[in-house]
Amino acid sequence: MNVLAQERITSFSSRLSLGNVARFVYFRNDSGRKFGVWVVRQGELHFALPFVTGPRAATSDYEPAPYGLPGVGVPVEKIYPCLVPFFELENGTTIAAADGADEIHPSSNGQSVTAAWKRWVVVGAKAGETYDPSLVAEVTWSITKDGLRWSEIITPSKAVMVRHLWMAVPTRADRIKTSEVANVRSDRLISKGGTLEVRVLRSDWPVQISAFATGDVPLGRGDRGPIPLHLILETTHDLSFTPGAPQRWEIEYSIAGDKHF
Repeated sequence: MNVLAQERITSFSSRLSLGNVARFVYFRNDSGRKFGVWVVRQGELHFALPFVTGPRAATSDYEPAPYGLPGVGVPVEKIYPCLVPFFELENGTTIAAADGADEIHPSSNGQSVTAAWKRWVVVGAKAGETYDPSLVAEVTWSITKDGLRWSEIITPSKAVMVRHLWMAVPTRADRIKTSEVANVRSDRLISKGGTLEVRVLRSDWPVQISAFATGDVPLGRGDRGPIPLHLILETTHDLSFTPGAPQRWEIEYSIAGDKHF
């Protein structure tokens, strides 16, 4: 209060007037593992997408996911696939493309970022340790008219079997509205903070989508309040990756105009 008085500030708006931003800032960009953050603020779209590492590999709030999308929240320091898929291999090892990246290529105009992982991390292992599963993941996040598009291409260097692939979209939404248009399923996550529409635009493997109600468990506790619902996307059977046959899936996250239905 003394500072406000000294600066002769008697009032200020409850809503900040901030300019648009779309840039990538490297924390480390050398011959080793790369780290940084993509920061975007464009109209209703605002988020930070970090390439960092946490206390253990693939920790929920340190994963390369856009933090700030309407209604999206993540459990605090849990080993959990928050908008980043986990891959369970045939030998039982679960891996993720997280904890920095082998390559990060932001676009010159700040409208997209592409990252690649040859060295993955074993989920829950010691931070900084990497694992080569003979799979290369290339992920591109790009800004669309209404939100973000996420695309992942998996390229194997030898035959690899994946038992299970799954990821979650944790949300502060209290309801999910599902519809289908032109054979594309749409899940609207509706909360007081806004509505986020999730659509799988393409997948080279079957994707099963379900809702998970967290109840009173740690996965439902975020840093800004409860996370009552998670949208779960997962495979329905084993996946076989063979050299010379990259496989891809693509998800769109759109900010919908309505907040309630």
